[in-house]
Amino acid sequence: MCARSDFRAVTLIHNYIYREVLLMTAAIVGVLTFLFVAFDMVKVIDAVAYGLSFWIAAKFIILLIPFALTLTLPTGLLAAVLIIFGRMSSDRELLAIKASGMGLAPIVAPVLLVAAACSLFDFYLVASVVPKCREEYNGMKHEIVTNNPQALFTPEIVLDKIPGVRLYFDKKVDNELQHVFIWQLDDQNHVVSSLRADKADITLDMEHQKLLITLYNERGEHYPDINDITKVEPGLSAEQGTLAISLSSFYEKVEKRLAWMTLPEIEQVIENMQGEPTGQLATPYLTEFQSRPSFALACFTFVVVGLPLAIQTQRRETSIGVLLTLAIVMLYWLLVTLGKALKTHTGLYPELIIWAPNVIFQAVGFWLFHKANQK
Repeated sequence: MCARSDFRAVTLIHNYIYREVLLMTAAIVGVLTFLFVAFDMVKVIDAVAYGLSFWIAAKFIILLIPFALTLTLPTGLLAAVLIIFGRMSSDRELLAIKASGMGLAPIVAPVLLVAAACSLFDFYLVASVVPKCREEYNGMKHEIVTNNPQALFTPEIVLDKIPGVRLYFDKKVDNELQHVFIWQLDDQNHVVSSLRADKADITLDMEHQKLLITLYNERGEHYPDINDITKVEPGLSAEQGTLAISLSSFYEKVEKRLAWMTLPEIEQVIENMQGEPTGQLATPYLTEFQSRPSFALACFTFVVVGLPLAIQTQRRETSIGVLLTLAIVMLYWLLVTLGKALKTHTGLYPELIIWAPNVIFQAVGFWLFHKANQK
């Protein structure tokens, strides 16, 4: 009878923790994901206003969500754990549970299970879903340019999708741009010349796969010395001129990019390199192959380090949880970024270094958990 009561008490505690953590995580992840895609949503809404199909615009947003979740899910879970366990520790709920004879490990077991499940889901996203979404997202640019290239031109936002060119204008009336500025860039993205025009018309030449921008009352300037912007030479000036842009400039080539490759595809490339040397550097592929599972493990890593921090800080204020979340996430992604930056340095074994953030954070987390369990 006593054992049955103990089991029922443990079940109630676990159900309470499951409910609190899952609801809080879902709320935070939902808000963070919305904020993550909000900027792109604004641009897409503007594009709809200028003729982009609503369904294509909606698909653009949907394709962004899986990638957003890979970032917001571990962050939201960490924030939820810090807030909930910080409150439970401050209110002496954890102390009361431990006084009933229940150890700290069984108390946090539900959160670790949730974290492991989130890591598995995150791994599924980064290994398969996100690469496919990225490839399709980029491929949709061709569809937009082919059907309605004018939708890519948004007032008061610099258009940077054309290699070597930046374009800006104040207003747009149908296919006419007003107060247009165009900058020509060199291979190092330095401005070498510029054009200004009172207005410009956009037309599509499908036969030659070109977008034609007809400029009216254009005035040009040339900058012979990129290190001294005060040296300016007069450029082309005319009542009317035409700038022809290849449609292929708006989207990537069809060739596979590493970010678009699923984990099995990367593994196949690595095996092919080992079987028949191609002269291509294998380290970037090895690093990417290792970074996907390492990236997915962030959910579990954040919980391991977040739980003891929340318990020991004993603060119920949400602001404390938010600040700790920001500090942990920023430090973690800084280490991840440093690891990825070494992907071309074969001698440093970046495919192993990429695991360092998880190893370091989990080691610290388990040590803190051991200290908290002794109190």
